[in-house]
Amino acid sequence: MRFDHVNIALVPRKAVKCLDLAIMFYGRFLIPLLKIWALFAIPACTLVYLLSYYFLVNLSTAITVAYFATSPLGVILTWNTALYTFGNQQGFRALRNQFNPQLISLIFRCLFDRAIIFIGPALIFFSDNILILVGFIYIFIPGIWLTLRSSFRAEQSSLRYAGIASQSGTSHDHRTKNLISHDFGALFFRGLWSFFFCYVLTLIFFVTFDYLSYKLLEFPIVMGKIPYLFDIEAIDQSLSNILLLMTSDPRVLAVLTGFILLVYPIGRLAWFFTYIDLRVHRDCWDMELRMAEVSQNLKKGEALL
Repeated sequence: MRFDHVNIALVPRKAVKCLDLAIMFYGRFLIPLLKIWALFAIPACTLVYLLSYYFLVNLSTAITVAYFATSPLGVILTWNTALYTFGNQQGFRALRNQFNPQLISLIFRCLFDRAIIFIGPALIFFSDNILILVGFIYIFIPGIWLTLRSSFRAEQSSLRYAGIASQSGTSHDHRTKNLISHDFGALFFRGLWSFFFCYVLTLIFFVTFDYLSYKLLEFPIVMGKIPYLFDIEAIDQSLSNILLLMTSDPRVLAVLTGFILLVYPIGRLAWFFTYIDLRVHRDCWDMELRMAEVSQNLKKGEALL
C-alpha cells in the first residue's frame, strides 16, 4: 500500500465530521459537481416529467428514477474524490475525461447491486396485499445487509485504480467484509444519519426554490397553485392539495427529482469519508502514512550521508 500526496488528513472522524468534510468538498468543486449533476439530472427529470404527464405515474416512480440515477452519479463522484484524495491535485476531471473501461464496468456492477437491493421497495411501491409485507421483510432481511455489503464497492474499486489498497494478497482490502461485520451497527446509524440529513436538506431546498420561483419569477410549483395556503380555516384543504401535487403533478415530481440528485452528492461524499474513517480506525492508515514519511526521510538522510 502506498500513500502519495494525500490531500486530506487521515484522522478519525465521526458522522458529523464526515458530513462537514463532504460539504467542504461540495463547495470546493461546485462547478464540476454541477456539471456531473446536470449530466444525470436533466435526463432523469425529463423522464419523470414525461412519465407523469403521459402515464400519470406517482411519487414512487419519481423516487425509483432518482434511486437508479444516483448509482452512476455516486460512482463518478467516488471515483473522482478518491483520485483527488490520494494525489490528484487537479481534482474532478472534465466530463469528456470521466469515462474509461474500469469506470464503466463499475457503474454497471453498482447498478446491478442497486437492482437487487430495490426488490424490497419495488414490492412495496408497485404491488398489493401480501407482497407489500414481503417487501418490508426484504428491506430488513437481507436488504440492510446487502446495502452495507455492497455500499463500499465503489470506494474499493476507486482506491484500487488510484493505487491505494489494491486487491493483492498483501493489501488490507480483503478484510473489508470483516470490517463491515465488526462495525455493522455504527455504519448503519451513520448511513441513516446521512440519509436523514440529505432528506431534510432536500425539502429545505425544494421549499425555498418553490417560494422564490413563485415570488420572483411568477412560476408556481406548489405554493402558487394552492389558494388560501396560509388561511388557518382552510388548512385541511391546503394540506390535501399539497399532498396531491407532491404525489402526482409532473412539474413538482420533476423538480423534486432534480433536488434529490442535487443533494445526494453530499451524502455520497460523506459515505466515502466514512469508509476512509473505517480504514483509519481498523487498519491504521494514518500510522502507515506516518511510517512511510519517516521511511522516506530516513532514506533521504542516508542519501545525504
